[in-house]
Amino acid sequence: MSRQRSYNDQDLHRAIGDARSWRGALRLLGLQGTSAGAMRSIRARADLLGIEYSHFESQQRWSKAQLAAAIASGSTWRDVAAGLSGDSASELARMKGHALRLGLDTAHLSEWETAERTPPEPMIGNLSRAAPMLAAAWFTLSGYDVSWPLEPCRYDLLTNARTDLRRVQVKSTRTRTGDTWKVYLSTSRGGRTTYSPDEIDDFFVIDGDCNFYLLPIDEVGGFHMIHLSGYERFRVPTRFTGSPPASGGIA
Repeated sequence: MSRQRSYNDQDLHRAIGDARSWRGALRLLGLQGTSAGAMRSIRARADLLGIEYSHFESQQRWSKAQLAAAIASGSTWRDVAAGLSGDSASELARMKGHALRLGLDTAHLSEWETAERTPPEPMIGNLSRAAPMLAAAWFTLSGYDVSWPLEPCRYDLLTNARTDLRRVQVKSTRTRTGDTWKVYLSTSRGGRTTYSPDEIDDFFVIDGDCNFYLLPIDEVGGFHMIHLSGYERFRVPTRFTGSPPASGGIA
């Protein structure tokens, strides 16, 4: 059950109109010395009633007229903030809140300049980190169900198409040798421990050009390293059209 307020809406209107801060409003309402919750409560009530408190010194260094003028002349919210010396995220949020309560037209304002919205260029240096997620996305788009092992396993992904359950080890390479890519299939680069058919069923390999290969262990089992130019027949498409098979498997 909510606590009954010790003031009415008319008291709140009068206190906010006469005060210069929220603390002053609390004092005029006889609530000085109460918890911070009281301040949040009277502010929430003021917002609900649409009571204007832009004159509070502790809230901003600009007036309603200045805010309206900055919004009318700006093309982004950054322009508005710069015009009113609002150099913090909280100040900008306060401007937006006041504009909404005052019914000011802000439809012409964008959040940021177009140049700042340009997405960053992908970095191939992050390929090894992204490879398992790229592999999972490819299998999912191809109609497979994909699972991740809960505990560390010799395989990275478990895929299922119809009743064909496959253990997949994901590898990536940024090592170019002549006109081909060299990829290490051992447990660690430079290591000599290879995978066996008892541990995995397929390698999913991504090269530095983001080409994808699905290599059965029967084709490369026991190899420490391979050159991908010799395995073009296992390169898989990376463009997808239509819908996945109704059965959830690969047709």
